Amino acid sequence: MKKIVVVAIAIILSINFTGCIKEDSDGDGLPDNIEKEGWDVKVIYPGQKNAITYHVFSDLHKRDTDGDGISDYWELMRNGGPIDPTKKDTDEDGLTDYQEERKFHTDPLKPYDDIDGDNFPAWQGDYEEIEYYKKHGVDEKKIMEYLQNSDVDGDGVKDGHDRDPLKNLRVKANITGLRIFSLLDGPNDKILEIEINVSSDADWHSFHLPPVIVGKNYSLNLNCTLDLNDEGMPGNLSNFIVITVIDKDDGEEMKPLDKDGFPSLDIVGISNAASQYGGVYLNDNFNITKDCHAYHIKGWDGELWFSISNASTPAK
Repeated sequence: MKKIVVVAIAIILSINFTGCIKEDSDGDGLPDNIEKEGWDVKVIYPGQKNAITYHVFSDLHKRDTDGDGISDYWELMRNGGPIDPTKKDTDEDGLTDYQEERKFHTDPLKPYDDIDGDNFPAWQGDYEEIEYYKKHGVDEKKIMEYLQNSDVDGDGVKDGHDRDPLKNLRVKANITGLRIFSLLDGPNDKILEIEINVSSDADWHSFHLPPVIVGKNYSLNLNCTLDLNDEGMPGNLSNFIVITVIDKDDGEEMKPLDKDGFPSLDIVGISNAASQYGGVYLNDNFNITKDCHAYHIKGWDGELWFSISNASTPAK
């Protein structure tokens, strides 16, 4: 009688155990029926603020359907919500799900994380930063480095507030020629004490010339390098450049000839349309990618030849 009872219990246990086993063809920890049924993914894409929800299925014959380094099991079971087992980059922000989950610990369902806290730019986060670097030919390895550096070019301005995050903006000015044809100090003084000032929105330099004779052409080779103001929105390359030619014979200019409005300072008119100060070369919308070239400007007092070139220091 005891033997019959033992055999009956063994048969019942065998039947119950077999019935509880779920088939897992790829051994990824997810039963085949779960992979066939699939699951919902709720994600926000770049440029959008509202999440969308869609249904996905994993391959019951592959442990890692999309080959991103995260098993289908963990793509379903992860904290923060399931991700897409068929896409390596669920939120399409330029970082793979593996990079976000395992390396940077950001959210693969939202594209607006900011790994290095550089605020690039305010609400687009790393997606916009990645797109900016791609547009400027930066390779993927460097991009991954730059995403962890809040000041890539080392100019002291965080990348999200830098006109050009990849360069410390600088220009080189070269004054090559000067001719003054107005008698600024009256008919009795044809020799002028000239100073040329070159300035940007972040820097300045002055050149003091030997005595200049009115009406004579001078070939010059005066060089200086100026910092530009790097602060601004990435891609907004608008700076401020001023060149002023001054006669240092203070106050000796004859009243009828005093066009600059400064009795104690003679500003040489070298450009009729540039400035309210009587012919200063002024460009308050200087774009380093378009405005670096040679110039020749002429006003009512004289003319100036100069060039401006890009001397920016690139990020390493």
